[in-house]
Amino acid sequence: MSVPSSNGKIVLISGINGYIASAIGLELLKKGYTLRGTSRSSYGADALLDGAYKLYKDRVQLVTIPDMTVPGAFDEAVKGTTAIIHTASPINFSFTSWDQFVPIAVAGAVGILNSAYKHAGSQLRSFVTTSSVAAIVDPSKPKYTFSEKDWNTYSYDRAKELGGEAPSGMLYQASKVAAERAVWEFKQEHNPPFAITSINPGVVIGPPVEPPPTADALNETLKPLWFVFSGASTTMPPAIGSASFIDIRDTAAMHVWAAEHPQEANGQRYLMANGRGTPQAAADILRKAYPDRKQIPVGKPGSDYVEGWGWPEDGQSFEATRAKKALGRDSFIRYDQSVLETAKVFERYV
Repeated sequence: MSVPSSNGKIVLISGINGYIASAIGLELLKKGYTLRGTSRSSYGADALLDGAYKLYKDRVQLVTIPDMTVPGAFDEAVKGTTAIIHTASPINFSFTSWDQFVPIAVAGAVGILNSAYKHAGSQLRSFVTTSSVAAIVDPSKPKYTFSEKDWNTYSYDRAKELGGEAPSGMLYQASKVAAERAVWEFKQEHNPPFAITSINPGVVIGPPVEPPPTADALNETLKPLWFVFSGASTTMPPAIGSASFIDIRDTAAMHVWAAEHPQEANGQRYLMANGRGTPQAAADILRKAYPDRKQIPVGKPGSDYVEGWGWPEDGQSFEATRAKKALGRDSFIRYDQSVLETAKVFERYV
């Protein structure tokens, strides 16, 4: 395999050892970029150098930032970069209150933007932030087609009203709304010379570029698939949120496209969802592909999803035309392909 020479450009990715960030990083390295990745600790990031990034080690710079919410935390890391892709989040799901979730999420989003604005340099062209469909999907609208124009004001307002009584899922949704809003408010207030873009993926699945050493360390969005595949859950695990899915490879491609097309992407949100992929749908796919794995739960075959893993006529749906057009695609990777190629990775754990 030939390794592309350096194109002389540096891209900063926050949270480089994360599931989404590591996939984005690999795509950039394949294109000749120098990758500067930040993480809370070197653990995990070092594994990339010995694994997925091994061929490109000379173009990988790792930076440890223990607390991304500290003002100025990214001041040095942003210097000399052509693009910044902000995937990291300071949120911990052990948090239980509004004050733990929302202000911290906002501080993480605005802190790196301030560093970019003040210290990156005039060569910076793009700032891409990883948001979520959680910032878009209003759970109070059970039959509605969502697009980039929508905001999840319901969860934000309700979580603020309930405070510590709000469920963690609602607080997470509120934090995504608040963090992305803060990014757009920063753009409006400062009018920075670089483009700002938001990527709003659904539940991201698909094979990780660097599988963790144990299944316990899998990304949260892959765990329901693992529970089904492994039989760790004797009953069907619940779907995550609206169960809108998108493959990790499509998600990574969208981030890279936005970073490379600042004029077209500036000021845009890109919703990424390809249909409704539930644990029941995954179980049906996996039982057929792995007939000897009797531990895969049966549930109610054929229920809780539509054929072809699209959108139900009587439920929520998503319009992802903008992202498909940007990437020059008629469709994204299908649910069955994502599930089966993820299962191939899972085989190492059984």
